[in-house]
Amino acid sequence: MPPSDLSSFLDGAPGAGPQGRGAVDPAAAKVVLGKRYEIFADQPLVQLNTATATAYRAADKRDERADMFAYVCRPGLPPRSDIMGALKGVETPALLRLRDAGVVDWPLNRAHRAVVLFDRPAGRRLMTTLDDRIEPMLDEAITRQVMQPALLALKELKARRLFHGCINPTNIFMRPGANSTVVFGECASAPSGYCQPLVFETLERGMAMPSGRGPGSVADDMYALGVLILFLALGRNPVGGQSDERVLQAKLDRGSYAALVGDARVSAMMTEPVRGLLLDDPGQRWSLADLDLWLSGRRLSPKQPQPVRRAQRPLSFAGRDYVAARSLAFAMERSPIEAVRIIENGELETWLRRSMEDETLADRVHEGTQSASSGSGGTLSDRRLARVLMALDPTAPIRYRGISVMPEGIGVALAEAVSTGVHVQEVAEVISAQLPIFWISVQGVFSPEHVPIVKMFETARNYLERISPGFGIERVLYHLNPGMPCMGAMVVDEYPQELDDLLYAMERAAERPDRPTEPLDRHIMAFILSRHGGINERSLLGIGPTGKPLERVLGILDILFEIQRKSRAFPLPKLCGWVATMMDPAIERYRSGTLRDRVRDELAKQAETGAFKNLYVIVQNNNLVQRDGAAFDLAKREYQLARKVIQHRQRELDQREKFTTGIGRQVAAVVACLLSAVILAAIVVGGVA
Repeated sequence: MPPSDLSSFLDGAPGAGPQGRGAVDPAAAKVVLGKRYEIFADQPLVQLNTATATAYRAADKRDERADMFAYVCRPGLPPRSDIMGALKGVETPALLRLRDAGVVDWPLNRAHRAVVLFDRPAGRRLMTTLDDRIEPMLDEAITRQVMQPALLALKELKARRLFHGCINPTNIFMRPGANSTVVFGECASAPSGYCQPLVFETLERGMAMPSGRGPGSVADDMYALGVLILFLALGRNPVGGQSDERVLQAKLDRGSYAALVGDARVSAMMTEPVRGLLLDDPGQRWSLADLDLWLSGRRLSPKQPQPVRRAQRPLSFAGRDYVAARSLAFAMERSPIEAVRIIENGELETWLRRSMEDETLADRVHEGTQSASSGSGGTLSDRRLARVLMALDPTAPIRYRGISVMPEGIGVALAEAVSTGVHVQEVAEVISAQLPIFWISVQGVFSPEHVPIVKMFETARNYLERISPGFGIERVLYHLNPGMPCMGAMVVDEYPQELDDLLYAMERAAERPDRPTEPLDRHIMAFILSRHGGINERSLLGIGPTGKPLERVLGILDILFEIQRKSRAFPLPKLCGWVATMMDPAIERYRSGTLRDRVRDELAKQAETGAFKNLYVIVQNNNLVQRDGAAFDLAKREYQLARKVIQHRQRELDQREKFTTGIGRQVAAVVACLLSAVILAAIVVGGVA
């Protein structure tokens, strides 16, 4: 029963492997990306390594003079693929030029890895580590060599709505020569802000864990530039030797400028830009226009930070007195048991109303305590504490059970959690407890940018509440990280980013002796639905926990047929062969043993074509199922009829046997009587004689 029409599927089929991925050159330890760039796996550039990527020498086949290098990114942590297209268009001497990016079959790991190619910087790093000490730069050198190139680079990025997120002296290179200027390093191989030292982050982003800082803005880059100027003016880290928590506490208590500058002496010329760039209020912080005016020689009126509202009487908490809500929230996060106590006994709200005399803030805290019961996930006290912390400090990240994330950073935080196996439950509870929605509700001004965030997390919560394959935390992962490769156990090393990549990865996995029982796990299903939402609901129910064996195998076949049709990945003989061996529940539908053997043989034959449509046509042949059923019904009727005939004949035979036995007995009786009469007559005659 071969399929009747394969031409529509076979016509225009693409090649037998994924396109656009780097291939390993068997003659050398190098890979080729895009048929143009060569990456040499045996030539590492250790001096260019970062915390999340390893550097190797690269070359351009079309330009022998090009001096390039490639970052091989760490798996499980998505690079900033959403900005790479825009970054390729940035050509300024102040910013490391991005040449290309993609996925290659990396020989050192025997797995696929994301790579990003850049022009190699000609100079040295300003600092190797933040603990290094350098010769303090003069004001004129900072202005000409650092601030002017920074203004140029940040203008280019802002024009493309890009955020650098990694402006610090360990990611800045100094060109050699008398009139050298700096070149700002790369910002694409790791999530936004992931590699940025805490001292260079604003207070709010510094409170968040590196994976949860979110995309950021040019105002955050301006803050980092202010810290950089301070580093270079002093020739050292102004808070060297202090823990991150102590730096954050100092920023909270005194403001960033006072906390970082401290007793250090900064020239009068540099004091103005440093003070303006380190303002904690992004609305008051210097903008690019302000910096441009200052570099043009115009001196700006100093901006003073707005005073923090302070309570008339302090609140004693965890052995320390607090007079400001923001500092108190920071302390409450670190002493959750004591924090829950002052929330539940009303002490916090009373202090806000009587000592702080801030009814708005008190009402916000009251709303947080009351609304916590409406969410789900985790305990009520955990949800209540998280909401109260947001009410006390609305601009701070969401702080919940040891994690701290900005709403737009939850996606990357979840990606890292899934990769490491740490904090997955906590991130899931943040979403199910609707904490991102509450964070938006406590902001002073509702921005239009909040609308897509609300929608995104409402959808994520709905996905999280569904337990069927294709949903749950796995679906949330791909929903919040659109560029995330599939993390399914059998394909994770293949780094599949699209449906074609996934199918080819599954094809190679089908050849392995340690392949799983079935080709679709929860990650693979979630990835498929994130890329193609048109999967039949009946198929999804079939592969769910309540699906019967027949429904399950038919659902798997339906889904693979649909995504092969969608992606046009062809042929996939190993994967088709794997699925064909699972079709016993479908084959057992047929009553005819001969037909079952023919279907099984035909499935094996059509699996070699690598087209799921061929298997689908065979297995989902309802006409054949009906004909087999009709034939079986006919056979049953014929069997019943034959059985009735046999029973009738048996009754006749039984009756004939009874008749024969009765006649025999009668004849025997007559014969016996006759014999008796003859014998009696003989005796009588003999007696007479």
